[in-house]
Amino acid sequence: MRLAIATALAMAIIAAIGCASTFSNPSGKQNALEESQRRYTELVRWGEIERASAFVDPELQDEYLDIAAAVQNIRFTDFESGIPRFADGNDSASVTVVYHAYSLSTLVEKRIREKQEWYRELGPANEWRVRPNLRQIISEVTGSN
Repeated sequence: MRLAIATALAMAIIAAIGCASTFSNPSGKQNALEESQRRYTELVRWGEIERASAFVDPELQDEYLDIAAAVQNIRFTDFESGIPRFADGNDSASVTVVYHAYSLSTLVEKRIREKQEWYRELGPANEWRVRPNLRQIISEVTGSN
């Protein structure tokens, strides 16, 4: 009898958790953002700036690619992503990322904190786009202004 009650209680808790996550994130926006953010940040970490630009706000892509050459002198050793903070009805969010990187000219590793601003592009693609600050990252790693 106790086993049946414990099993029923466990199933009720699991169902409640499932319902709560459905109400807080009905269309999987958080999962989609986390996946896009992880893929973008990994591409930056490996110096694949051209491929990372696919996640960048179209209005910022040209500038982003213009400064990409400076990233060739930087090596990212690791990164840590924070938890997304949603706003505007879950169609925009910010994620704090801490990169560990060094410039080939100094070989001194630094920790650089970037606040990535993301928004969900409405329309047929319905994708997450980032407004990054690559210039700030390069400046902090290289010590230039």
